[in-house]
Amino acid sequence: MLRRAPAVCDHDFAMRAVLAVLSSLILTACASQVPPPASPAPTTSGVPPVTSPILAPPEWRPGDRWVYAWTSGAQSGVKTVETVELREINRIPFYLVRVGDVDSLWTRNLHWAGTVQDGKVDSRMTPPQPWFTWPLKVGQHWTHRGIYEDRNGASDFRDVFSVVGSETVEVPAGRFDAFKIVRETDRRDSDQYWYAPDVRFYVKWIGRRGDTQFEEQLREFHQAPRLIPVQPSAGSPSTK
Repeated sequence: MLRRAPAVCDHDFAMRAVLAVLSSLILTACASQVPPPASPAPTTSGVPPVTSPILAPPEWRPGDRWVYAWTSGAQSGVKTVETVELREINRIPFYLVRVGDVDSLWTRNLHWAGTVQDGKVDSRMTPPQPWFTWPLKVGQHWTHRGIYEDRNGASDFRDVFSVVGSETVEVPAGRFDAFKIVRETDRRDSDQYWYAPDVRFYVKWIGRRGDTQFEEQLREFHQAPRLIPVQPSAGSPSTK
């Protein structure tokens, strides 16, 4: 979830794991400079702020696509995250999500499970890393303890997540009501990201890896056609 956005890294297992998660999830980006902003995606107006819990995860479809502008120091670029297909592995359903030339696996609850190369699992997080949990609501806290494995070995992970508030965020794609989520670790990295129901994913992300800070903002959201509209869960804001 390939060219990488600049980041400070060493060669121990923990940092390799962080980079693998980021490359498949958020930080992988094109090396080109950011082109002029595209026309803003339409946003809802008159929708109340996100205050009610979102009871269930969103449904992703093949063809759902998010385009982000990223900056890290003096460098910048664009990246595309796209749902490619729905896949079952050992009878467990996953989303196959492509960022650049890296494919990653997400559970239907939006937990990051690993990467795939040449049709085979190349790295894995056990249990999958819960970047979101449901119901999603202000004040929600959760902890993840897992083992990341790749061809170089295994390392332990311990992350703490919290939904710290509800905010209105303005990005190149428009203005969105969002939940702000933070992630802290026992390493020198942290994350703040804003989940917007209208786009079924994050619209902004600020992260730090060692002494390096990066930021991503949504430029475009393209929703795959849906002949049967998805009905919002009770207690959740309406979505497109």
